[in-house]
Amino acid sequence: MSDVGKEPQTLFSVDDAGIATLTLNNPKTLNALSPQMLEELNAHLNDAALNPDIRVLILTGAGRGFCSGADLSPKPGARTPKTPAERGEFTRQNMHNGFNLVAKRLMNLPFPTVARVNGVAAGAGYGLALAADLTIAAESAKFILVFTNQLGLVPDVGASWHAPRAMGRAKAMAAAFFGDKMSAEDAEKEGLIWKCVADDALDTEVSAVATRLANGPTKAYPEVRRLFDAASTQDIHAQLDMEAEVQPKLAATEDYVEGIRAFLEKRKPEFKGR
Repeated sequence: MSDVGKEPQTLFSVDDAGIATLTLNNPKTLNALSPQMLEELNAHLNDAALNPDIRVLILTGAGRGFCSGADLSPKPGARTPKTPAERGEFTRQNMHNGFNLVAKRLMNLPFPTVARVNGVAAGAGYGLALAADLTIAAESAKFILVFTNQLGLVPDVGASWHAPRAMGRAKAMAAAFFGDKMSAEDAEKEGLIWKCVADDALDTEVSAVATRLANGPTKAYPEVRRLFDAASTQDIHAQLDMEAEVQPKLAATEDYVEGIRAFLEKRKPEFKGR
């Protein structure tokens, strides 16, 4: 997965309840996304998607940051692009094969995902935090679009999609142009994230949410994700057709049968994700 002889920059585990935790683990850089970390993330996400025991995934960062964005520090022995054309092609390949692949794999997982944002989420880390189905942040966390103001680039890793969709065009434009820090509390108010909690309550809240999701109808959650994402690009007639395509698949699951039975018996359903 990672280069031989190098310490891993991610941690991955799955508990007995089917709750997987994927941790960005390079605290000294505030978990900046290095080529090695991206490679490890892609491998873990690919493995997770194929693991039938996983019912929910938590994405978080070690130390005091969630993710400070791309790791821009020079790498010993790495080839440096020498011309504008080479620099552009180098960037294109990094986006398609590294950053974007991580975001797409995260957003396509066949179970729900939770981002536990324990600190700054800047640049690519901003987009990564919002790629999860539910984003829960500590009140000390900050969300920063550093791309344009600091680097002369556009928001990426999905940030250019999430920000205007959540905050509206005007506020998203200002956030991108000026790169001002947004508090977790404001991010919740603007609809950028689901929930802001006190720092000392973050672990308890994330654990409770993950457990609730793991005990839920895990086949249905990704379909809700797919429908809601499609709703921003198609009209109501296409949305109705898509609902009629998804609903029969879910009606054929054991979870649906259990849900009906529990409803009639006036009890809480015991979903199995089947």
